[in-house]
Amino acid sequence: MSLIIWLILGSSVLAPSQEPTCGKKGIRASVDPRVELMSIIFRLAGNPEYNQPNSKSPYADEVEAHFGKFRGHAVVETAQRLRARRGVSYDAVMSMAVHLEDTVSLREKIPFDKAPPRLDERWRLEEAREFLGKARRFVKETGFNEFVQTHAELYEAAGARMTEKLGERAYLDWFDSFFGARPKARFYVIVGMLNGGCCYGSGIRHLDGREEITPVLGVWEFDDQGIPVIDDSIVPTVVHELCHSYTNALVDKHADELEPAGTRIFAHCAEVMKQQAYGNWKTMMYESLVRVCVVRYLRASDGAAAARKEIREQHNRGFKWTGALSKLLAEYESNRERYRTFDAFMPKIVEFFNEHAGEYEELAARAPKVVAMTPANGATDVDPSLTEIRITFDRPMMDRCWAVVGGGPHFPEITGEVSYDKQCTVLTIPVRLKPDWSYEFWLNRGKYDSFQSQEGVRLESVAVTFQTRGQ
Repeated sequence: MSLIIWLILGSSVLAPSQEPTCGKKGIRASVDPRVELMSIIFRLAGNPEYNQPNSKSPYADEVEAHFGKFRGHAVVETAQRLRARRGVSYDAVMSMAVHLEDTVSLREKIPFDKAPPRLDERWRLEEAREFLGKARRFVKETGFNEFVQTHAELYEAAGARMTEKLGERAYLDWFDSFFGARPKARFYVIVGMLNGGCCYGSGIRHLDGREEITPVLGVWEFDDQGIPVIDDSIVPTVVHELCHSYTNALVDKHADELEPAGTRIFAHCAEVMKQQAYGNWKTMMYESLVRVCVVRYLRASDGAAAARKEIREQHNRGFKWTGALSKLLAEYESNRERYRTFDAFMPKIVEFFNEHAGEYEELAARAPKVVAMTPANGATDVDPSLTEIRITFDRPMMDRCWAVVGGGPHFPEITGEVSYDKQCTVLTIPVRLKPDWSYEFWLNRGKYDSFQSQEGVRLESVAVTFQTRGQ
C-alpha cells in the first residue's frame, strides 16, 4: 500500500410540559431551547466540540451576530474554567441542559443535592449552581428567550424534518424486543442546531423510576433555507444514542467485574480511544456495548451486509472486538428463554472481555516494535538540514505497507519515495525540514494501520514528535 497521509483538520420549541410522547411508529423530535442555550455558552467558551466546522449554517451566523459580543460574560468564563478543571465538555454539557426545567427559571428538574442518577458527575454541586446563577443572568442580559422566539419557525421546521425521518422506522419496537419494554420511559429526540456531527445519549432518571430518554442529535448539513438536511445516514446514530440509556447503566452495575479486563484492553488502545474523547476504560465499555448493539439492530433491520459494514467501521475506529462480540450477542438473541433480559446476559459479556483481554495482550506481545529512529523521537535540537527520517523496526515488515499519518503545517514535507531497505527493517522517508519548527506525525493511527510485520501483525500506534533547532 502506498503512503497514507491523513489531513486532520413554536411547537418545536418545547417547554417541559410540552415534551412529546411517541408511539410504536416513531419518535417525535424538536429543537429544545435548553440545549441551544448550553450549546451557545460552551460555543462562546471555545469548546471545540461545540465549534465543529460542520456546524456552520445561516443559523450559526445569526447566533454569532447576536451572542458573539458576550464572550467575556461571567458564565462563559465559568464554562472555560469548568472545562479546564473538571473536563466539563461533550455529553456533560447536554446532561446539564436536559436536567433543567426551562430557559426562563433554569431551575433544577431534579434537585442536584440528591445527585440525579444521569447528571454527569463532572458537575459538582456548588460549581453547577454557581454556573446556573450566571447562566440566568446571561439569559436575561443577552435576550436569549427573545432570540428563541424569533427562530421559532426554523426550530419548527427542523423538528418536523427530524420527526419525519424518525417516523420511517419503528425503532422502539426493536428496543422493546431486544432489551425489554420501558413502560416508565418517555422518548424524544432533541435536534442540536449548533452541534455539527456531535451527538449525545442524554436523558433523565427521576427518583421515582420515571425516565426521559432524550438523545441530542447534531445536524451538519443545511438546505438553502438553513433547515437541516436529514437522510438515512442518521439511522446508526439514532440507535447508538438511544442505546446509551439501556447499556450504560449495565456497565455501571457490572463495573467491578468489567474493570480488570477493561483496564487491560484500554492500555493497548488508549490513544485511539482518546482521539474520540473516550478517556478511560469505562467509557470504552459504554461505547463497546452501544456499538455492537447498533450492529445487531442493522442486521435485524437492514440485513447481514449492513451489519458487516458497520463492524468494519467500528474496527477502523479501534473497537476491534466488535465482530466477535456481535457473534456472542447472536447467542443472546437466540436464547431469550434463558436470557430474559440483557442484564441476565452480562456475565457472558464479562467473560468475553476477560478472554479478549488475554488475546489482546498476546497479540500486542507479538506486534512489531520501533527500536530506533533518526531523528530520535522527542528530540528538541534536530539539524534542519536533515533530509531523511529513518525508522528501524525489531523485525522484517511487510514491504510497501505503511501509514505515516498526519497533516497540516507540522507534518514533515515529504520529497520523495518512501521505502524499506532490503531486509524490510528500516523505513526511510525523504523530507525537507524548516529551522526552529516542531513536527509531529503517527505511525499507524485509527483506520490507517498499514504498518505490519511479515507475519501480518500490525504495529500499535506510535506518536512521533521532534523540534528542529534554529538556523
